Amino acid sequence: MRLPAASWAIGVATLMIAHQVAGKATRDALFLSQFAVTALPKMVMASAVLSMLAVVVIARLLAQFGPLRVMPGAFALSALLFFASWILFAVAPAAISIMLYLQMGVFGAVLISGFWSVVNERFDPYTAKQTIARIGAAATLGGLLGGVLAGRVAEAMDVRAMLLVLGLLHALCGIGVRAIGEGRRTVGVATDLGLLPGLQLLRQQRYLQGMGALMVLVAVLAALLDYAMKAQASMRYVKSEDLVGFFGQFYAFVGLATFLVQWLLGPRLLKRFGIGPVLALMPVVTVFAGLLGAGVGRLWATTAIRAAQMVTVNSLFRSAFELLYTPLPPLTKRPTKAIIDVASDRLGDVVGSGILLALLAVVPGLNSAAVVIVAVVVALLALAVTLRLHRGYVEQLAASLRDGAISLAADEVVDATTRHTLAELTAASERELLAARIRQMKQQRSAGDAPPLAEHGDAAGITPDPAGVPLAAAVTALTSGDERAIRRCLTGSFMDTRLAPCLLPLLGHDALASDVRMELRWMVPRLIGTLADALLDPDLPLVARQRIPSVLEVTHNPRAVEALMSGLDDDEFNVRYSSARALARMRARDADIDIDGARVFAVIERELAVDERAWLARELDYEVELRGDAGDLADVDNPRMNISMEHVFTLLGLVLDRQALRLALRAVASDDRTLRGTALEYLENVLPDELRRDLWPWLGETTEGATRSNRPSTALVEDLRRGVDA
Repeated sequence: MRLPAASWAIGVATLMIAHQVAGKATRDALFLSQFAVTALPKMVMASAVLSMLAVVVIARLLAQFGPLRVMPGAFALSALLFFASWILFAVAPAAISIMLYLQMGVFGAVLISGFWSVVNERFDPYTAKQTIARIGAAATLGGLLGGVLAGRVAEAMDVRAMLLVLGLLHALCGIGVRAIGEGRRTVGVATDLGLLPGLQLLRQQRYLQGMGALMVLVAVLAALLDYAMKAQASMRYVKSEDLVGFFGQFYAFVGLATFLVQWLLGPRLLKRFGIGPVLALMPVVTVFAGLLGAGVGRLWATTAIRAAQMVTVNSLFRSAFELLYTPLPPLTKRPTKAIIDVASDRLGDVVGSGILLALLAVVPGLNSAAVVIVAVVVALLALAVTLRLHRGYVEQLAASLRDGAISLAADEVVDATTRHTLAELTAASERELLAARIRQMKQQRSAGDAPPLAEHGDAAGITPDPAGVPLAAAVTALTSGDERAIRRCLTGSFMDTRLAPCLLPLLGHDALASDVRMELRWMVPRLIGTLADALLDPDLPLVARQRIPSVLEVTHNPRAVEALMSGLDDDEFNVRYSSARALARMRARDADIDIDGARVFAVIERELAVDERAWLARELDYEVELRGDAGDLADVDNPRMNISMEHVFTLLGLVLDRQALRLALRAVASDDRTLRGTALEYLENVLPDELRRDLWPWLGETTEGATRSNRPSTALVEDLRRGVDA
């Protein structure tokens, strides 16, 4: 039976990263068992130079022949070199140690990068989104297996046996990569961008220079801390087998910690604090760990410092650094990314090794504590560059957006820095247009028979386009009051975000509302500020305002969520009701939307605090659109369902289990006393005490003697499901 391509990719990722971790442990152990640690900087420098040359060669091969043809051969060549090292190790262990160090430096990053090129070309974007997460998880598992494998093989046999195992792993990777197969998509011929255009761009743009400088400093920092740890390890362990076990455990721990930090903290920190603070976390952690551990001078201290630096770099720092490319248009990004990511990193290895050689020349008996102190200084420099780069990112992003060099979909923004920048750029212009339109509407109402908007485009805050005709004609049609002219404009080929002030009042027109809503939904990522202000504008017709939430809900941008949350506090019940239902539909589509539970509970308390007359008199003066959809918790035709109660349960569904609330609401409205009692018992368990006391009277219950049940909520939900479905 033929395995699917995704299974082969997952298998290769596991074996490849297992090889990477085990190979690093074996490389370090063999080299330090044959040479003094003072020879390590020279080896790192030579490996970095060869790696830069290898990147240029492999890039040209991939562009000419494609990754599926090149990568199996590259894995096979690496496997043959490991087999040769296994055969020759007994004859020339020192030479094989050097060759292994260079091989890991040249093939390591190249093979991993090539593998991801195969994956990117094999799977379409939709399949790739689902597959890459599993491949990443398999890679983490591979890191753990590699660390354990290195220690066990060296302990059971000897370190030489690891060379044979490493060769077998890469041979299997070559077979697996070939089995992944070629994608169905047609891949165009790569453009040879070369190094010269990229270097010219680096010379011209300070922002790119800052990115490159930061990568160099990070690599220098890694080289210094790596030397300090390995110097301590070579003093502690003499036998190569012991060194393999130590390095295997270290790399396995770093891999696991990196995965946990990235999974638990990465997206949350970016979303909460933005790019700058997340980038700065690595140098800050390194500085504090270095200052605390420098005076200890023990292996565990230097190992902890190096581990902290590696974990923060490979998880938080790397994720945030990739976002720094966001403001760059493709023609700038493509020729410079490889230089910044690879060449700058390898240059940092060379600079770090040069610093170590200089220190060893001045202080032959250089100790690890002194190296850590130098690393702390480098970390402080990296912190300074990070803070400057964060300011440069905001400026570059704003400039690129204004110039139209890039276009960002607001739904795809994952960090607070970019979200805040987008908000600042769009809010001012959008709100100015809306305010001008509102002033125009007021003038028309006060004047009685004011000239149409088309004759006063400047007063409306709308600047005609260069051609002059399409925008002016659209404004004339939309403000004419002629339904046929308006509909022709809505179904025509011209539509612009600058027409939003003319479109919003038309949401109040029953016959046109659906078409207007559709046009606004296409533009909503660029109109969030405008729509948010219109939602709360008392001068806009109420029917138009209550239809705005159904426009905002199509984007899950945090600004749209915040606008709808503000709608929950509006004076008009219609607006609050529509905002809650829009949030409910968004939550039904994406359970991970960030909604402040405490804020929702506060809104519910205000809804429950009205007197009985207001509670019963609430009615919707319009036909509710989109009823019976995912936003509904209750049967809309249930005669017992009061609109106020429905609204309260819709709000509860934003922060509690929607399906369970749906069952509870149906049970509360039923004639079955047992089923109603189960529903009340469930609500007692999940609602805050104060909220439950406010809700109980509206359900026809007293709060005296009500206590929380000892039955688990899951059991109560099952009882409700059986009772409702009976």
